[in-house]
Amino acid sequence: MLLESLLIFFNLLAVLSYLKFCNSQKHRPFSASWCFWLVLTGVACSCAVGIKYMGAFTYLLVLGVAAVHAWLLIGDRTLSNVRVLCHLLARAVALLAVPVLVYLLFFYVHLVLLCRSGPHDQIMSSAFQASLEGGLARITQGQPLEVAYGSQVTLKNVFGKPVPCWLHSHQNTYPVIYENGRGSSHQQQVTCYPFKDVNNWWIVKDPGRHQLVVSSPPRPVRHGDVVQLVHGMTTRFLNTHDVAAPLSPHSQEVSCYVDYNISMPAQNLWRLDIVNRESDAGVWKTILSQVRFVHVNTSAVLKLSGAHLPDWGFRQLEVVGEKLARGYHESAVWNVEEHRYGKSQEQKERELELHSPTQMDVSRNLSFMARFSELQAQIHLLGNVVIWASASLATLAYVLLFLWYLLRRRRHICDLPEDSWLRWVLAGALCAGGWAVNYLPFFMVEKTLFLYHYLPALAFQILLLPVVLEHVSHHLCRSQLQRSLFHALVVAWFASACHVSNMLRPLTYGDRSLSPSELRALRWKDSWDILIRKH
Repeated sequence: MLLESLLIFFNLLAVLSYLKFCNSQKHRPFSASWCFWLVLTGVACSCAVGIKYMGAFTYLLVLGVAAVHAWLLIGDRTLSNVRVLCHLLARAVALLAVPVLVYLLFFYVHLVLLCRSGPHDQIMSSAFQASLEGGLARITQGQPLEVAYGSQVTLKNVFGKPVPCWLHSHQNTYPVIYENGRGSSHQQQVTCYPFKDVNNWWIVKDPGRHQLVVSSPPRPVRHGDVVQLVHGMTTRFLNTHDVAAPLSPHSQEVSCYVDYNISMPAQNLWRLDIVNRESDAGVWKTILSQVRFVHVNTSAVLKLSGAHLPDWGFRQLEVVGEKLARGYHESAVWNVEEHRYGKSQEQKERELELHSPTQMDVSRNLSFMARFSELQAQIHLLGNVVIWASASLATLAYVLLFLWYLLRRRRHICDLPEDSWLRWVLAGALCAGGWAVNYLPFFMVEKTLFLYHYLPALAFQILLLPVVLEHVSHHLCRSQLQRSLFHALVVAWFASACHVSNMLRPLTYGDRSLSPSELRALRWKDSWDILIRKH
């Protein structure tokens, strides 16, 4: 289901409510209907934004028109200062405070009702996932809160782009020579892996001790402490040095240290920087703490570059040491997701410990809603060419007429009475303005655009169509004969729109079967690709 239909509904409801409010403002300010339409305007704007952020364009349009009206209200000397202040407060509450509260209410209800884990939770942070029932909460339930020397941890990148991933290593090494001729350290690869795996486990080691187990009592790791990170399955130390990274030559290579007699000393000391600490003595906490690892020798920061390594790196994500890092950036921030206190000093026993079950069971059955959603793809989005073309012509006609009237008014020639002129300007501000704010921003968006992205703008164009038709009939047709001819053209136009809609109905809604010849007859353009199934 596309969200544009709901977005259009609330966009137009916001405009309608505001126009109703304007009518009440003229006759019965501060009446029950006045308050109702004003509050409904704010609620509708909040609903539009809640459905899609594109709704913010219409919301800003309504706020702009309301601001102009409020400015005119301030200049009305027939109103007392207290009365003007009450008007401004009412608009501020209804159009600013109410939308914010309603928007927050949506998410409050959403999170209260949807409190269980689902199959796509990995796009959220570890803390968010752990707050849901099941899933990560089931894995992390009962695990220690404070990370200590000897802790076994998995480190998830907070940035999670292009996909959520965990710091990872395996026995494979970097190629001695890359495709572009650059050399590497030929040490053990370190990557970011987008799946839970036993090779995601690391041991937090005290550089001054040999033990890889947690002491009794545990010694927590604090902000500013220097640690070593030991890969659990291979016992290699996380290392970085002044060697260019595979895909990011401006950054340092990150590896697990292997001595291949290349005369490269181990550089495996990392200073812990807790980004969201409450004090400089803050303790490193599971899930809650966001940390950076700053390399002691080179001051480089452990960072996810986001680039996919070639086949020799199994298409996993590149991890680098970034020397130029300044300030906070999520790609250089990590958090502990899974955590347990290491108990085994011997490698064989530790490998068995790391292999202990940590993954959750996910149902592989396709749900009813998934099957139902797949069926809805049989509905085609096909516009009525008469309506679309007429709406575009109406927008062009409005702009030309508006500029013509504006030029003549500059010469003090008023073709329209003042009331009619104000209605004409308001209609243009809401309808032509609604089209512009929902269409023009897409020229600044670097993404693939589809036909349905234009529908909210089209809705405002269609609203402008009767405004232009009425204006032509009342103000431009000078005689009764001209009006009669114009009305006849409108009837013919409406009949042609209905005919096109009815003719394309089988393609649009799929409500009846068509023979191959009938399908071919509906193929207006050679670019239309209509598949005909042979029985």
